[in-house]
Amino acid sequence: MTKIAKTIKIEANHEQWLKSQKLNFSEWVRKKLDQEIRETQPGLSGKSFKAVILAAGEDKSLFPLTEEIPKTLLDIRGKTILERQIQILRSVGIHDIAVVRGYKKQRIDYPDLIYFDNDEYEHSGSLVSLLLAKDYLDTPTIVMYGDILFESEILIRLVASKDDTTLVVDRGWKKRYQESKEGHALQPELTTLAEGDETTKVVGIGMTESDLSSEFIGLAKLSMSSLKILDDVYKNIYLKNPEQLFHNSSSLRGASFLDFVQELIEQQESINALEIWRSWIDVDTFEDYRNSWKLIEELDKG
Repeated sequence: MTKIAKTIKIEANHEQWLKSQKLNFSEWVRKKLDQEIRETQPGLSGKSFKAVILAAGEDKSLFPLTEEIPKTLLDIRGKTILERQIQILRSVGIHDIAVVRGYKKQRIDYPDLIYFDNDEYEHSGSLVSLLLAKDYLDTPTIVMYGDILFESEILIRLVASKDDTTLVVDRGWKKRYQESKEGHALQPELTTLAEGDETTKVVGIGMTESDLSSEFIGLAKLSMSSLKILDDVYKNIYLKNPEQLFHNSSSLRGASFLDFVQELIEQQESINALEIWRSWIDVDTFEDYRNSWKLIEELDKG
C-alpha cells in the first residue's frame, strides 16, 4: 500500500467531528476512498449481499480473557474483533449483518444487527449455528467465523469474484504453524484444491496434506444454489435426525461449516478457492492474541 507523505490541513470543526466519530483522519480518508471505489469499480456495485458471523462457541483455551465475554469481544487495539468485522463488512457495502450468539450471548448487543441464538452451543458445531440463520439468508451471503481478522482487500476480492460459492484459503498455512511457539489445540481446517486454467476449485475437505493443501480461514461466500442445499440439509436431515453421521462429523449436530462444504462438493456444487498468503489471523491461543495486535498495527499503518 502506498503512503502519501503530504500534510493536509483541516479546520477545527473537521477535527472535532472526527473525534466525535472516534476516527483518525487517515482512517476516514481510506473509508471515503473505499466508498468511491465501490461505486465506480465494475463487479463491486449493484450486488446485494448479506453476512452472517458465527460467534456462538466458548473458548476455554483463552481463559481468563474469555471467562466473562465471548471471544469475538476481545479487544484488539481499541476495538473488539466483532466491531472490526462489522466495520470491514460495511466498508464494502454489506449492511445486512446477522450474528449467531451462544456463549455469554447477552454481552453481544450492538445496534443495527440481526441476532440468532444457539443456546445449544456447548453440544453443537458451527453448521448448526448457520442453520439457525438459514431463513434470513435469502441472497448471496458472506459467512465469517467470529474470531478472525484480515485485511480489507481480501473481502473486496471475495465480493467482486464471480457468483459461485467461494472459500478464502491460505496457501501459506504451514509456515504459520511451524512458527508457532505455543502450538494449536485445534487442527487447521484443510481443503484440497484443483488448479485449472482460469480458476482454482475446492475439491476436498480434511484430506491428506499435499502441495495442493490450503487452510480455510473462516471466510466464505455462499451462492443461492448453495443456500438451497443448506435449506435441504435442514429439512431432510437436521429436522429428522440431527444425530446421524454427517461427513467427517459423528453427527450433524456436531458438524462444522466445512462438513457442509463437503456436502456441497458431493452434490457437485462448484466451489471456487480465493487464494491468499497469510495476511489474516484467527485468535485461538494467547500467542494468536498477541499477534493479532501486531497484525492490526501493520494493517492500520498500510
